[in-house]
Amino acid sequence: MVKPLRVIIFDLDGTIFDTREDITDAVNFARRHFGKPEFAIDKVTSMVGHGITVLAQEAFEGCGVESDLAREAIMEYYTANPGSKARLYPGVKETISGLEQVLTVVSNKPKVLVDALLEEHGLAGFFDFVAGGDSFPERKPDPMAVDFILKRYGVTPEEVCVVGDHSPDIEMAKRAGVRSVYCNFGFFGNDSVGADFSIDAWEELPSIVARLMQGAT
Repeated sequence: MVKPLRVIIFDLDGTIFDTREDITDAVNFARRHFGKPEFAIDKVTSMVGHGITVLAQEAFEGCGVESDLAREAIMEYYTANPGSKARLYPGVKETISGLEQVLTVVSNKPKVLVDALLEEHGLAGFFDFVAGGDSFPERKPDPMAVDFILKRYGVTPEEVCVVGDHSPDIEMAKRAGVRSVYCNFGFFGNDSVGADFSIDAWEELPSIVARLMQGAT
């Protein structure tokens, strides 16, 4: 018996929002603070996806700056400017407003920043549950957040899918036994893990959802 898709888990950065400029500004604010040269946006983007602690470690590797202090500086900027340059990808609002599933967000970004972005862009009301990188003891690609969502909504893995643009998203889905959709338009544009489906634009998601509702594999 085919089980309909009941819950969709979205990544945030590179999936719902293009936040590369904001992340780069936050990192470069911290680098200037410690007297280090700024990084180009592509270099900072390559460090994104594993949470702000890892971002701070990679952005200051070999610089003689403690990662905890670097993280504090990044968060100082980010807290004051959670998404001043963030852009919604085309079709986000139109697409999510038409989905009938329970919509959730699981990001590795600190939850306070996730909430601020969703609120600022009028999206908070669309999502029934939102988790950040500090919501659980383990971050993506660990499946802990998905396991929590399965229990919270009383659903099976067959009734859930993950939508994201980076390997931690797809790895999390695979480890949790749920299906996944890779966003080719995101930060990386290269699915190195092997999602079940992929999309080039948000407008393509409803057709994937329809296929999942019919038990597509």
